[in-house]
Amino acid sequence: MKIAIIGAAELGKLIAYHAVNDSGFEVAGYYDDFFKQKEFNDKPVFGNTSIILNDFEKGVFDKLIVAIGYSQMNARADVYNKFKGRIPFANIIHSSCYIDKSCLIGEGNFFLPGAVLDYGVIIHNNITLNTATVIAHHSEVCDHTFIAPGVTIAGLVKIEQRCFIGIGSIIKDCIIISENCTIGAGAVVLENTVAFTTSIGIPAEAIKSKL
Repeated sequence: MKIAIIGAAELGKLIAYHAVNDSGFEVAGYYDDFFKQKEFNDKPVFGNTSIILNDFEKGVFDKLIVAIGYSQMNARADVYNKFKGRIPFANIIHSSCYIDKSCLIGEGNFFLPGAVLDYGVIIHNNITLNTATVIAHHSEVCDHTFIAPGVTIAGLVKIEQRCFIGIGSIIKDCIIISENCTIGAGAVVLENTVAFTTSIGIPAEAIKSKL
């Protein structure tokens, strides 16, 4: 099956590597609104996102995946929403991940090596779970969220859409991380967060608002 990757940069290269070497996909090529060269990572750059639907209808690729990182969360969400329901999105899930059979997983997700999803976890759409992410029972991760390596999420946690959870952070049980929040590297979150804030430290405290 052929996938097309939106985003000709390092995350796109990482997704392509695992898609080919672990998940059995063929990478047809890339789309990018800013990358002007005709080739990236030994694959063609077909053009910008405006031609994606037409190329899909012509059979250039079978599924899409978004390779836009945490520094551009709005773009990450917008490009997924543009094609949701019109083009199928691939899940790239590394074979070393443990995913309990009770978990519910949406589309367009990228799970790196060693991720663990325990009983009843819900993962929505367009989400990156980085290396060695651990998500305990009955937790939920909403659309477009990006989770960095080594994050530990306890049970009954809800992470709302467009959040970035920084490397090595810990979220205690029964916490809500509200939409558009950033959790800094190594933070320990013991209380619910306020939407559109950045929290750092042990215990984590909000240091600024994104509004």
